Formats: sequence, C-alpha cells, structure tokens
Amino acid sequence: MVARAKSAGVERTVVSPLLALMPADGQDVVGANEETARIVRTTSGLLQWVVVDPSISASFDQAREMLSHPNCVGIKIHPEEHRYKIAEHGQTLFEFAAELDAVILSHSGDANSLPDDFLPLADTFADVRLILAHLGNGEDSSSFDLQVKAIRACKHGNIFTDTSSSRSLYPGLIEWAVDQVGAERILFGTDSPLYFAASQRARIDHADLDETQKRLILRENAERVLRLQT
Repeated sequence: MVARAKSAGVERTVVSPLLALMPADGQDVVGANEETARIVRTTSGLLQWVVVDPSISASFDQAREMLSHPNCVGIKIHPEEHRYKIAEHGQTLFEFAAELDAVILSHSGDANSLPDDFLPLADTFADVRLILAHLGNGEDSSSFDLQVKAIRACKHGNIFTDTSSSRSLYPGLIEWAVDQVGAERILFGTDSPLYFAASQRARIDHADLDETQKRLILRENAERVLRLQT
C-alpha cells in the first residue's frame, strides 16, 4: 500500500486496521490497533488512526495512550461496522475527543452515521475537528450531498469531509463540493487498500480546480486539521 501511494506521489498515508472493523462480530479492535502501531513505527510514510469502539472500554484507554505519540494523529470510528448509532453514542465519543483535543474521522452516509446526526455533536463540541469520510456517500444514488449539507450547516466550521469514496470519481462532484463549502473543508483520501490510490490522486490532479485549491485538498488541509509537522 505504501509503494502504491508513493508511486502516486502521496507522501504520507494515515491508516487504520481493517481487522478492527471487520468481519462483523469478529473484530479485534485493541489487538489490531497494537499491530498497526508496530507497523507504523517501522514504516516510513505511514501514520495511524486509532480505532475506538464505544462498546469496548479498553479501546478508550488504548487511544488515550496512543494519541500521546506523534505517529497517531486522531481517532477513527465506524458506527456501521461496530453497529451503533452515532446519535446514541456520539456524546461519549466527542467528550473523549474533546478531552484529548483529538480529531475524529468517521465513516459517514449510512443509517448509523448520517451526517445530520453529527451536527448537534459538532455544534456542542466546537473544538473537536470532525472529518466525515467519503464525500458523496449515501444510502442511495440521490444522497450525494449529505456531507456537504452538514458542513454548510455546522456552526463552528469544525466539520470537514474527504474524497475517499468511489463517488468522488463522478464527474463534477468534487468541483461542486468545492463550490459549495470551499476547498479548505475537503481533504484528500483514498480509502486504500479498498481503492487504487493513483486513481484517487488523478481525480484531484485533473479536477477543474485551480492549483491553490488542489494544494489545499492534497496537502495543506491535512497539515492544518491533523496538525502534522511539515
């Protein structure tokens, strides 16, 4: 995955372990986070999202420790794979992120993770930066604007989205999103290894955007939102 990213000109990739998310009812959140941390420490070009499952108290303790290390840039949650509604468990997760001044990256767009359900949380916890993953993702083909609507509606400018969706390859979607919320609110993402990093990179390189907008999406927004050292 690192080799594919580097061949596409991607300098740093933030990863989370699939074993922490699937198979359903067979995840090993704590063990998978530990294995990922070991790999990230010895692999140039990788950083880590630590996966937190609100039903596993040990994942909170683990995240607290891992977030103290510079290789771990934030918290990954996945209401769909962990089978909970963000409206029911979001308060606990956002309180935890606020305490640690941590970024949250969440799957978004499906029944348990509707962007509208994140809005009250983002508005209550103004200092928590939230990335609603998968620009354009929704339960049906007409629900391509859910992440953008949430960004537009949030009170504090603390919601962002990323391009890690197959729908980001649709003609015009990224350009429309930039027009609606500004390039400053969109981060480059690949959802590797599920998608081919070079295809996702090419979508930005060849987008009908100016070079300043492309640079924000590809690099500068991540450096700012994730507080990466340049």
